[in-house]
Amino acid sequence: MATDPKATIKRALESFRGDDLYRARMAFKTRTPEQMQQPYGQSGQTCAQILEGYQQHDAAVNAALVWLESK
Repeated sequence: MATDPKATIKRALESFRGDDLYRARMAFKTRTPEQMQQPYGQSGQTCAQILEGYQQHDAAVNAALVWLESK
């Protein structure tokens, strides 16, 4: 079975993206700005920090996909 390496890498990146950003947005959508600055569970991070980390990860995956398309 012949495979396209570019398509395989694209699928891998999409899998790597995951759904953490979506889940965090859903979990935190009803929080006030003040609540977003409070620590979340035992994570040692605020809700805002958690959301920012997932947004950065999503942006990095998007950048990798753009780069891949240029090849």
